[in-house]
Amino acid sequence: MNVKAQYFFCFWLILTSTHHAFSQQQNSTLNREFNLIQTKVYNEFGTSVHTSFQPIIQSHVVSSSQLNWLSESEKIIYNSSLQKHTPKPKSALKWLNQSFLYQHFLVVDTGNFYLTIDPLLNLEYGKDAEDKRTNIDNIYTNTRGLMISGNIGKNFSFRSSLYENQSFSPAYISDFVNSYGVMPGQGRVKKFKQTGFDYAYSSAYISYSPTAYLNFQIGNDKHFIGDGYRSLLLSDVSTNYPFIRATALFLKRKIQYNKLHAELTNLERRDKGSVPEALFKRKTMSVHFVNWTATNWLNIGLFESTVWQTEDSSGTLPFNFMQLNPIPFVNTLKTGFNNTHHSSVGLNVKIKLPFKTVLYHQTVYDGSTDDTRIGIQGGLSYYGIKNLTLQSEFNTMSPDVYESNNNNYQGYNHYNQPLAHLYGNNFNELIGIVNYKYKRLFSQAKLNFAEYTENISKQNTQAVIIQAHLGYLINPSYNLAIIVGATNRTERINNSTDKTNYIYVSLLTNLRNLYTDF
Repeated sequence: MNVKAQYFFCFWLILTSTHHAFSQQQNSTLNREFNLIQTKVYNEFGTSVHTSFQPIIQSHVVSSSQLNWLSESEKIIYNSSLQKHTPKPKSALKWLNQSFLYQHFLVVDTGNFYLTIDPLLNLEYGKDAEDKRTNIDNIYTNTRGLMISGNIGKNFSFRSSLYENQSFSPAYISDFVNSYGVMPGQGRVKKFKQTGFDYAYSSAYISYSPTAYLNFQIGNDKHFIGDGYRSLLLSDVSTNYPFIRATALFLKRKIQYNKLHAELTNLERRDKGSVPEALFKRKTMSVHFVNWTATNWLNIGLFESTVWQTEDSSGTLPFNFMQLNPIPFVNTLKTGFNNTHHSSVGLNVKIKLPFKTVLYHQTVYDGSTDDTRIGIQGGLSYYGIKNLTLQSEFNTMSPDVYESNNNNYQGYNHYNQPLAHLYGNNFNELIGIVNYKYKRLFSQAKLNFAEYTENISKQNTQAVIIQAHLGYLINPSYNLAIIVGATNRTERINNSTDKTNYIYVSLLTNLRNLYTDF
């Protein structure tokens, strides 16, 4: 289903659905920093929320009574994330204050129909002291957009977002865009003025739950599997893709089953046919993920992903009905790791310790040829100090994981970016993150150290990236904030060193993870 068809389907549902009592089948956002308070609540030792397949369906979050340890400001942010609002104020002044500082920008609530409309912004201006490019334009981003979310009765929810962007980026990001033809996480670009880029970004989905234990979604968006900062299984690094998702809960919510089917695009043109501009090559992906909350402290998830080759040099291949198979690991037994279609399997583990500490782990296995192709993640997060979250993570990947004999018809990528870790293959990475929130003030400091093989030049590279920001949360409902931040990046390739020292200020609605730490 293309994006236009998804929007038409959303509109059709609004017009034709039967109204019922209010309930919510919305997804949570994927932004890590925005979700820190929710994550703390979900990771409490006595809670039982499936957090490893994201975005989390909010109706699947069991109400938690363990909120008394949160500050009042954290409770406001947590309730706002679940659309639990205070009653409408009677005076116009109080309404304006509440709408601007607490609730969605526009709200329509009839009891059976609930609609919110919010602006989407990223007005950023910055300066890179190390930028030696000649005739360089000022570095800035101008993003404007709109997000519409709603609930129709107790079964249906929907969301649609559209961003229009013009940006002039620091040199290392511009180099990436010029090499790969995409803005990181946001898809294709066209040139804007001399050194800038113009690009649009949209997402949409419909969510339907016939029962409290079953949910179906169709849309154009991203997903993330894991409990860490990175994912070695499926991440939100690349741009959106058309998808169908089914989620089911079993055994008193102890087991969560997810089936995801997605259409992927290679930015390689087919041979020209009857149309003036040849279409891009395509493939599809099936993902199975089963998560088991074995105890109050142990979560175990089993992962399988299969990339289906839907065309070759001769044209489109016949549809393979195994793409619709709902049973995990049958596809792997059928396709193997290096055949026409390409499977990978993995493990995700989360251990919740009683002193507000979480250990997490991932393993991905992609078969063996000359060498075993495997990736491993290990991490720890700690939130036992009020308002503070500490996280440390290590990721390593052997060469050629998620690749099938260099056959891009089967590669684990979409729009020239990996579907798992942003470095793709053959890397080691260490990450440390510190987050602090006090009322509406928030800050983050992050250190990345990585050794990897650069995808285009195939040269060994070292990168040290320090990113920090300080912000003020204006509205928690759609994460409108003002931020002052900096990126210090040093990249070494053989005897060459490239440096970035970028300082910026931004007014933005921060609802996405856009990764610039590479």
